[in-house]
Amino acid sequence: MSALPGCGSPEKAPAGSIFTDEEWRAVNALADVVLPPDATPGGSGLGAATYIDLLLRAFDFDPPLIHAGGPFSGRQPFQDPATGGASQNFPPNDMKTFLPLSRVADRAWRLRILGSSGVQGGGPNDALFGPVVGLRDIVKNGVDQAIALAKDKIDLAIFSQLDPTFQKTFAALVVEAALAIPEYGGNTELQGWALVHWGGDSAPLGYTIWDTTTNAYVERRPVSTADPGPDLDPMDDDTIAQLTLYTHLLNGRVA
Repeated sequence: MSALPGCGSPEKAPAGSIFTDEEWRAVNALADVVLPPDATPGGSGLGAATYIDLLLRAFDFDPPLIHAGGPFSGRQPFQDPATGGASQNFPPNDMKTFLPLSRVADRAWRLRILGSSGVQGGGPNDALFGPVVGLRDIVKNGVDQAIALAKDKIDLAIFSQLDPTFQKTFAALVVEAALAIPEYGGNTELQGWALVHWGGDSAPLGYTIWDTTTNAYVERRPVSTADPGPDLDPMDDDTIAQLTLYTHLLNGRVA
């Protein structure tokens, strides 16, 4: 398959991008509205623009950039057959190679991304519900609307004025970008997974390994039970007070 652009959010759109440089900067600004940066990266720092750009032009590649391969990413080693623990042997990253689509999947994804105009013969229900507007048009139109509305910068006030379908669609794409495997273009340097305290894909080592000393399975991190460690994202007192109040108002009980 063709080489993917690098992750990240440069000021200018990468070569081949569906976005102009101005649109690229607007996408990054909108991504930071959905996931604002603080001590941790926001939507732009997590590669949302790259993720969205690659999805919208998925069919510019062969195979299309829809389904990453597998089963292994090369981020985890094989088990050591002698000890049951981690070995020094890592598999290749199969997820860099995207998979061909079936005839039905190809048509369905073209309809979702390109809309009825991008599918030969149009959508199957166009006569009943009208043509399908694809993700490419939804995103491009919303971004251009944001640029037209913005005077100094794109912020929450601008985002709230945009088409509701764009708001919902774009917010979902930013979250996908933050939490998907990085082979799709987002989750820069795995910072999205760090944001939600997730260890990432675990195969082939797995979360549960066989301990030859005890002849029992041991979880490398808690999976089937609650994590006994400290709360990684504790709520402040004001938040707890608000939740307690809402619980009482809804006739619930506070443990």
